[in-house]
Amino acid sequence: MSFNTKKALGHILFWVAIFLFYIFSVTSFELFEQSIETTLFKLPLLIIAAYTFNYWQIPIYLKQKKYIAFGVSMIFVIAVLTLLFRLIGYYHLDKYCADGPYPLISLEDFPFHMLSFHFPALIMYFYKTNKEQELEKEKVFQLEKEKIATELKYLKAQLNPHFLFNTLNNLYSYVITKSPKAPDMILQLSEILDYILYKSQRISVPIIEEIHAIENYIALEQIKYEERLKVIFKKDIIDQQQKTTPLLLLSIIENAFKHGVRDNITKPEIRIVLEQFDSHIEFSVWNTKTDNQYNNKTDENKSGIGLANIQRQLDLIYPGKHNLEIDESNAFFNLKLTLKIN
Repeated sequence: MSFNTKKALGHILFWVAIFLFYIFSVTSFELFEQSIETTLFKLPLLIIAAYTFNYWQIPIYLKQKKYIAFGVSMIFVIAVLTLLFRLIGYYHLDKYCADGPYPLISLEDFPFHMLSFHFPALIMYFYKTNKEQELEKEKVFQLEKEKIATELKYLKAQLNPHFLFNTLNNLYSYVITKSPKAPDMILQLSEILDYILYKSQRISVPIIEEIHAIENYIALEQIKYEERLKVIFKKDIIDQQQKTTPLLLLSIIENAFKHGVRDNITKPEIRIVLEQFDSHIEFSVWNTKTDNQYNNKTDENKSGIGLANIQRQLDLIYPGKHNLEIDESNAFFNLKLTLKIN
């Protein structure tokens, strides 16, 4: 069923409901026949009042703040409808009038007719206004959703590009020297690229896929730094299919490698602990850092784009459901993230 057909059907059902309301609003069965005939004559006038009010007077005058024109148009429409109803009553409803024929002009019951003719119009107006507000909210929601999705794609795309270049350079050297490490390196890099380019486009992924990407990332970095780098990765996962945002945890680890394995750090070390509980996930990443005498208090580890990126993703995806704690000294930097999952 098309939108226009559904809309037309909705209008028909509305007027059927109004008709039934009017004919069954009588207080005694004896007046039922009169109520049906009166409503049949009055219904076209109610329809005219409703559509002129909602599709002419409201949008053209009231919403444009032409209050005088709106008031004049209301008086004019009500006067015309009242006159038409008087004519109908004068020629067709005279038999129901015990006090003589319907008068063609009567100002005494003008306020009654004003409310009477515009009762369905007001119902339609409030329904129409509520529907428009709902559509506007939905539009704003969709625009915000698209904006967030676009921003998240941009943030995900910021995973350090020099990691890929360095890995490819290392791979090239291993291939040239026919190192036995080359096949594993190709497989790990292939899996990371598949995760970053394709799987990360989903809204969420099973946590086991994020863990697998982390393990591949660590393996590639350890090939690069060999025995100079010490990495400890502990994990305690209850449900491997628990959904999580792709690249979020990996971005934190990438940030730790970026700042914790520099050439002027004698013994670089990174410790990663991932624990899953019934209601939340705790993710802690500890890394060595350059002493503050070489790297002042504006340490990029804390204030750089990497951590700002992570914080922004958390604000967008887990509003009110995350806690990010940072602890650092001259020798180390520790980040602890708690995510509510239920």
